[in-house]
Amino acid sequence: MRHSIRLISADLDGTLLNSVGEIGDYDIQMIRKAQAAGILFAINTGRFPENVAQIALDAGIHCPVISLNGAVVELAPNAERIHEDFLATTASRAVFELLERLGEGYYMFGRGTVTSRRDWPRHISERNARQFSRIRERVHYTYGLEACKAALSQPQHKFFVYRSEEGLPLSDIALQLNTIPGIQVTQSGERNLEVMSASADKGHGLMLLARALHVDRAQVMALGDQHNDLSMIRWAGLGVAMGNAAPEVLEAADAVTDSHDAHGVGMAIQRFCFPGELL
Repeated sequence: MRHSIRLISADLDGTLLNSVGEIGDYDIQMIRKAQAAGILFAINTGRFPENVAQIALDAGIHCPVISLNGAVVELAPNAERIHEDFLATTASRAVFELLERLGEGYYMFGRGTVTSRRDWPRHISERNARQFSRIRERVHYTYGLEACKAALSQPQHKFFVYRSEEGLPLSDIALQLNTIPGIQVTQSGERNLEVMSASADKGHGLMLLARALHVDRAQVMALGDQHNDLSMIRWAGLGVAMGNAAPEVLEAADAVTDSHDAHGVGMAIQRFCFPGELL
């Protein structure tokens, strides 16, 4: 069956990025083939905008970017921002105070800022030295308790809470976080929690992008693997789970493609946008 897809929305980690953090050649080829055919492609991720932009530009992919789980929507990497959603000041402070009381590690993401509660582990965007040097041209990184306190004076898009061996189970942390009004808690992996405004999620960000690009919901394909992808998997006309997806995502999806290590994104583009055609 041929689907009339006009917009593809793909998650990064566990979806477009393989296990070594790279976008496979076949995936890039299929993205370019789709774009050449007039099909729009967008990255839709929990990572922050400048991090996503550098990954896309390094892969030679020029496309809209939905980042921070839908809190930010841009029409191109480091380009026009058409939507931005922040946690309320009271909610940010309540999340901060709860995490401090529990002794958990976390990152805070504001406009052009990454604030880390601890010096270690460093954020994933800091682990590739070449990418990090480029990102730092646009993003200010700070570390420690005082830096986190100072960050509360500025609007924050998201808190990222990471699991530590000596800390509480993530389910217990999420239970306490969910008592705070005006936020939502999701996961992009088994060892983290992500906290955003109650109005920010990938599905909402995708809806706003589709509206801006004049694309009907039925003509959107969304691909993902984790809990934070559920909103876009459910919103899109065609929701596709990666072969390595969490059980809840597999259940919610309309179809399942190969894993992120087997070019699942490229295979889905071939299957649903160019059925019967050779690359």
